[in-house]
This record gives sequence, C-alpha cells and structure tokens, in this order.
Amino acid sequence: MSRMESFAAGLATCLLLAGAAAAQDLAEVPRERTLVTIGWSAGSPTLSAPNNANWYSLGAELRNGIMFVNEPLFTYNHFTGEHIPWIAESYEYNDDYTSLTVKLRDGVTWSDGEAFDAEDVAFTLNMLLENGKTKKDLRKAIEVANQITGAEVIDPLTVRVDLIKPDPRYIYRQLTNYFGHGLIWVPEHIWSGIEDIANFTFLDLEKGWPVGTGAWKVVETTPNEIVLDRRDDWWGAATGVMEMPAPERIITIPAPDDERNAQLVVANQIDATFVIASPSLVQSILDQNDRITTFAGRNPPYGYMDWWPHSLYFNHMAEGSPFLDINVRRAVLHAINRDQLIEFAWDGANSPNYFPYPAYEPLLPYIDSAKDLVEKYQVDVFDLDLSAKYMTDAGYEKDGEGFWAKDGERVGGPLEAQPALAAVSQVLVQQLRKAGFDAEYSQTPDSFRKFRAGESQWHVFGHNGGSIFDPVDTLRMYKTENQSPIGTITFFVARWSNPELDAIVDQMELLPPGDPGLMPLFHEAMDIWFANVVEVPLEQGYHLNALNETYWTNWPSTENPYGSACVACFISGWGTLLAHHVQPVQ
Repeated sequence: MSRMESFAAGLATCLLLAGAAAAQDLAEVPRERTLVTIGWSAGSPTLSAPNNANWYSLGAELRNGIMFVNEPLFTYNHFTGEHIPWIAESYEYNDDYTSLTVKLRDGVTWSDGEAFDAEDVAFTLNMLLENGKTKKDLRKAIEVANQITGAEVIDPLTVRVDLIKPDPRYIYRQLTNYFGHGLIWVPEHIWSGIEDIANFTFLDLEKGWPVGTGAWKVVETTPNEIVLDRRDDWWGAATGVMEMPAPERIITIPAPDDERNAQLVVANQIDATFVIASPSLVQSILDQNDRITTFAGRNPPYGYMDWWPHSLYFNHMAEGSPFLDINVRRAVLHAINRDQLIEFAWDGANSPNYFPYPAYEPLLPYIDSAKDLVEKYQVDVFDLDLSAKYMTDAGYEKDGEGFWAKDGERVGGPLEAQPALAAVSQVLVQQLRKAGFDAEYSQTPDSFRKFRAGESQWHVFGHNGGSIFDPVDTLRMYKTENQSPIGTITFFVARWSNPELDAIVDQMELLPPGDPGLMPLFHEAMDIWFANVVEVPLEQGYHLNALNETYWTNWPSTENPYGSACVACFISGWGTLLAHHVQPVQ
C-alpha cells in the first residue's frame, strides 16, 4: 500500500469512527450535501484555536471554520472591482470625508433571533476605539483608535462613523471585508455585558455561541474538525433577499502541509484544499483525479495572483540583530537570485518582484513610475561579489566554514517560514548559505506565531494589509503609528518605520483613490523605502487551490470570478461567499 493509500484509508477509518461517535448528537447529513474544507492550522496537525470564537482575542483564529458564522457589511471583488452590499445596503460620505453614514439592511437577524442593527455596529466600533486608547489588547483596536472618534446610532438601521481626519478610503479599511481588511461585527446584547473581552472566548454551544448572522451555526468543535450546520431560519432566505445556500453542513479539518492537502483532495475526502505552494504538485493532483479543477481550470497557472507578494523580511526591532546594519541588508539583497527561486520553487510559473505590491492592473502605473528607483538602488541585481563587498564594509569576514562572522558570531540563524512558502524558503536558504549567510530553514507549528510576535530576526512572508487598487494601504504598513512592539502579534512584520515616510503617507491619505497628486508622493515614499532596504521583495504570490467536483461544482474560476477559491485564507467573508455559490453535483 502506498503512503497516500495508507493515509486515505486511515483517514476514512477516523471519519467513520467520528461519525459513529457524533451520530447521537448531530443530525445525519449525506456527504453530497456536506462541504468539506481545510481550515487554518499554521503547520500543525490540528486546527488553530478551535475553542475561541472571539476574533478580537489575539489568540483566536476564525479561519479554522468558525468564519462561516459571520457576514460582512460589504465585500469587494478584486477581480471585477465590484463593491458588494451584504448586511448593509449603502454608504455615503460627507463633503470633506470626515464622516461616513452606513445604511443597514432591514430584516437581518442574529442566530439567536435578535435583530442585527445599528447598535451592534456602533458598539463594535466604540468597543475597539476604547480598547485602542486603553488596554490595547484587542485585535484591530489600535488601528481603529487611530482612525475614528466614535460611532453614533442615527436610527435602528443607520449608523454614522466619525473620523479623526479626512479618510476617503475608510469604507475599504474597516467596513468592507476583502483579503485581510474588514471587521467582525459582534452582538451588542451579549458583548455589552462582558467585562474582560480580551479573554472572552464566545464559544458555548449550549448557549448557541458563537452568535452570528451567517447561514451556518457551529455544532461541534474539536482540534480535528469544526462542524457547522445550515440554519433553516437564516435571515437571507427568510426575507427573500438571498437564496438558501446549498451546503447543509460544512466540516473544516486541518492539513498541516501540501502533502496532506494533496492526499485528501485526491482521495475525495475534501472538496477544496488550502493554498498549495507548488504548481508541479497541483499538476500531479490533476493527473491523479480527473474530477479536480482549479481557478484556472486544469491548465497553468492553476490559480490567480494574490495580494500577497512574498518578501524576505528583516525584524527591524530585534535587539542586537546583524540585520540592523543596512550594509548587511544590502548584502542579503544581492545574494538572492529571483529567477532561480521561481524556476525551482514555482516551476517557472511566477514572476520576479521588486516592490511590496501585487502587479494588479490599477497599481501598475505606480509601479512603472518607480522603476527608476529599482535601477538607482540596484534592487534587481544578483551579484555575490557585490554582496561580499557590503559584508566586508560592515566589518565581517568569512570563517573557516565559509560563513560571514564578526567577533565569533555568524550572520543567519533560523529563517522562519510557513507551509504555503516552504518551497520558496528552502531554495532561499540554499542561496543565502552559498553567499556565506548561516541561514537555517525553520518551519514549525510555532513559526507563524514567532515571526508575527517579533521573535525571529528574519522570515519569509507576504503583505497582509497591503494595497489592491490604490498604493496607500501598503505604505501605511510602515507608518510609526502601526508598529507593534516585540511580543505583540502583528501582520506588519517588518516592524520598520520612518518619520519622513510618515509625513508623505499622511499627505497621500488625504487624497481620494486615483487623485493625480498621489503619483509624485508615491515616488518620494518608495525612494525612502528602497534606500533603507526595508525588506527584500522576492516574487508575486499566487493562490493555487485544488477544487474537487465529485460532490460540488460552480467553484470560482477565470470564467466566473465571483470570489476567492481559498476558503481559509481570510476571515473576510470569501469562504462564506464561496459556500453560497457552490452547487451540488447530484
């Protein structure tokens, strides 16, 4: 029996046993009405934080399947540029972009029967505002406190959000869910009575918690699976605004690596994989099961460009790190051969990147305007001799084993990565070692937490929080106000800021998207960014997901790009959108 056959047989046995054990408590739902997906596990064999449904708790992780409980006010389709109302109907700015009024959809209810209304939106925003000014122990709290002065209920279906300064992008920052943007709305009638929100798990199935507005409710949580069943009383179908989604049950299980993703989907045990790092593995999956497809069908590139261009990050707050020396950072920059990275890690199905931006159509004019800076700072130059010169300038010499060292200390150490970037990181480590850096590939269940907490000196990651259609959001990642101290979890993992860049970005934020004044300011900002070698951009990011059509069809695709094919990449509502669109094969 092959390793894949053995694994599939073992999994089938486990699922049968689990089904037998749960049959007393859970209603029977046939496989052809059950959507089985991969949830977030950060490289672990178990789901992350299965017993915490409070997304604002810094230790929570709703991408484990709990995200299907929630719905956004608005969502955004980056494939089509469409801004989509969901539990809200519309919004309107005042004349100077200092206030935003949102009209909510009538008839939306929480899963416990209470009405979803303006009180819930205002409470969520004001809760984060207060926490961001005081305890600072809730996700998004500091960010919200830096953006708004408060939220006020105008009437049961109308809420006004007052901003600290003019912000023509605020609707896309917190009130619209896409990629990593957007908030989770919480029920005021429950949360207003909670004193310690940071340690509130919001998970008690006997009480019906977590309470959400979504079409599914959590009925079982274990480290190995989270099960949600469709709500017959879901407001969307009850009001006639939307059709009842087809999946009667959603089961989310972990897959710590690409191999398990592949095994599960080939064996028809799951319907959609998490992101797979290698195009060759996707091709292998397609070869083994003719009922599997991808966003791009059964042909390369097998997926779509993500907002997540990959970079080698330096931790600019790591005390005593050799990478605090700009000469060392420049040396690392010139030690990297991007073409080789793409050839070996992506089978050639990617493109080199020199910016912290995805090459989306609306961003290309800005990227093109700063290509002179790539040349000025030699960002695209792979040259081991030039790399060695910078290390020598920094006072380093190679030791007896060919590694750069000073005072007996080598430059390198664990390069933290995560499963989706395993292939790239492994090739990168070999390049760095060849250039004299004592790099060690490190991908453990704790890697994801470590580099977000600032516990590593360098790491490979993408740009969570970055730009889609306008250059400002990526630059905001490097503002001083958004820097988190060591020990605090953040997605802005460079932990770098610069007062001159702060001032430029402040000016850019006052201009609406598309304003001609953005271009020269963008060039100034990128000049500072490149001059400081903040990080080393590597290549674009792609979401490669295998989608199984044994039980479900109408997956998102190039021909029907209604949303992302990656269910667990974000809590943005994309997983919910997908679950509302897929249709049973039978």
